[in-house]
Amino acid sequence: MIISYPETLPVSGHRQEILSALGGHQVVIIAGDTGSGKTTQIPKMCLEILAGEPGLIGCTQPRRIAAQTVAERVKEELGKPSLVGYKIRFRDRTDQHTRIKFMTDGVLLAETRQDKFLKAYDVLIIDEAHERSLNIDFLLGHLKNILPHRHDLKIIITSATIDTEAFSAHFADAPIIQVAGKTYPVEVRYEPPECDEYGEHVSYIESCVTMVTRVVENESPGDVLVFLPTERDIRTCADLLNKHLNSADILPLFGRLHSADQKKIFRPSSRTKVVVATNVAETSITVPGIRYVVDSGLARISYYNYRSKTNSLPIQKISQASCNQRKGRCGRVGPGVCIRLYEEEDFLGREEFSTPEIQRSNLAEVILQMLSFRLGDPYSFPFLDPPQKTAINEGFRQLYELGAINEANTLTKVGRIMASMPIDPNISRIILEANRNKCLSEVVIIATVLAIQDPRIRPANHEKQADEAHERFSHPHSDFLVFLNIWENFHNVKEKVSWSRLKKYCKANFLSFQRMREWLDLHDQLVRILRKQRIFSFNSEPASYENIHKSLTSGFIRNIAQRKKDKLYQGPFAKELMIFPGSGQFSRNPPWLVAASFLETSRLYALHVATIQPEWLEALAPKLCRYSWSNPRYVKKIGLVTADEQVSLFGLIITAARKVNYGKTSDHNRREARQIFIQRALIDGQLAGSFGFYQHNLHLVKKWENVEDRLRARD
Repeated sequence: MIISYPETLPVSGHRQEILSALGGHQVVIIAGDTGSGKTTQIPKMCLEILAGEPGLIGCTQPRRIAAQTVAERVKEELGKPSLVGYKIRFRDRTDQHTRIKFMTDGVLLAETRQDKFLKAYDVLIIDEAHERSLNIDFLLGHLKNILPHRHDLKIIITSATIDTEAFSAHFADAPIIQVAGKTYPVEVRYEPPECDEYGEHVSYIESCVTMVTRVVENESPGDVLVFLPTERDIRTCADLLNKHLNSADILPLFGRLHSADQKKIFRPSSRTKVVVATNVAETSITVPGIRYVVDSGLARISYYNYRSKTNSLPIQKISQASCNQRKGRCGRVGPGVCIRLYEEEDFLGREEFSTPEIQRSNLAEVILQMLSFRLGDPYSFPFLDPPQKTAINEGFRQLYELGAINEANTLTKVGRIMASMPIDPNISRIILEANRNKCLSEVVIIATVLAIQDPRIRPANHEKQADEAHERFSHPHSDFLVFLNIWENFHNVKEKVSWSRLKKYCKANFLSFQRMREWLDLHDQLVRILRKQRIFSFNSEPASYENIHKSLTSGFIRNIAQRKKDKLYQGPFAKELMIFPGSGQFSRNPPWLVAASFLETSRLYALHVATIQPEWLEALAPKLCRYSWSNPRYVKKIGLVTADEQVSLFGLIITAARKVNYGKTSDHNRREARQIFIQRALIDGQLAGSFGFYQHNLHLVKKWENVEDRLRARD
């Protein structure tokens, strides 16, 4: 097969240098500017390395949308579609003929479960490594560990021209090949938001709309790329631009966008294109024809606070490196203009590089995988930038709370099953409990919708109509069962009408048709995975509220809360929180709740909430409960001591004062604790009739040191 390389792409001129480096080294670092062609051309060069021999080239991308679009582009360039495929979560478009496999880094990481040394691959390309996602950092550490066992494996790490020395040092001074991008001069303009008539700065969305309108109407012709932090911002901005600009095509771009809508961005058009995107367009996808970039300088970035044990998704300023990546998106087809909606001093005061995800993430899932496949000690694993020890401790603690590990930090039987499922540990724990509670059918529906964005939508200026439409799906006690109602209603309609009518149904009910399709796909894939494991059984009879919510609480055990006053709740570890105002439970104020997550913005909110009973909790998390006793008394009639027992979980009292008899428990640790309590009560004179108790229960207290002498001396 003859492979051609576009001469217009700078990486094509480095073909021989790259092939020679791979011939003499196991690992090669390729640093390429935006637009150098490294993502599409390097996999083709690797076909030459294989020289017609059977073998598989794996190429990771940080995002699903990039894996799909790049695969399509390389297919087109090679002219042999059967050679190129892609695999993303719950969707595999590869077969036995695939030679180049594009995938998300999470997919490759999941494959280490069955293939620790990744023997399926002859060449691995870790693309966009500078993004330093959690999966990328874990893969870089794992690849370093397996290299001594895979002398035949070639590894290519591609990155923007930042941090390449760190990658090289990580792999024993691997050679670095610099590929300069073919770019034109880019003018940078700083245009901070103007003030309104009241002296307040207008929002970044309004600033974007104003600036894009000005560019399209007054500047030289050229397509525009706008960077905004959230999907909601993108939709709002796109709606406003459609009202202001009749001469341009307004195209949204974000990770969950339907593939048909993604393709519109790459089609030639006689009209000006304005692409409004999240940071998915920062590095992973090259949007053709861009002459102008309008940069808000913001992104929504996930942080896990291991001290407060909460997630936050703040919209915050991006680093200088990310700002420059965005700038590099223009100036590809001619001189470009990057308009930054902030001051130059603001830019100069920003962090140089973004914080690696591994230093701001919950590590429970990574640790579970490492334990399951014996990939090494998380504390000494060769991460490029190791996470803090306290963050690793917190990951272990969460796995213990879910029952995945024991006190020795080794996997339990439950943990081994959880590790076999390619989903978040909280969700796999829920599914195991649902199987035991005979409510797996309902819980899998709920579990899969929690993995996507809420299918309900509230378009700007239509919030009231959307709320009225969504009311038909409401449930008096549970946001989770709202999703179940949506699912059932959607399927009732789906069985009777065509897909086009189904789209109209979604529009009328303010549901995202695309997200509903994604929900269906995820559900079908997870059901197939579970059916392959014989331990799972789907119930045919409807499950009870109690069984469904006990199962959900088992995985979200950290997300319980008790109402204190008005709309304020006390959560675990003395956290104060509120139900999110968009929840159906916001006005109902249940005494006890469980939430799918806690999110910290201006304050701590519980998202996706349901009413639970506190008496469920002790059975769900017996090892996490704390016990204390008061008011000990000897009951001569039964010859036993009775006391009032209080049970708490994460600082929340779940049982206030129940009567218990001394010694009546199968829990060894709890029995020992009671013995110590009774011993102290005897010695301190708190126990009426104590000597009588001692005489009748000598066999229980004979191990207590000097108790008899101290009692006689006291009496």
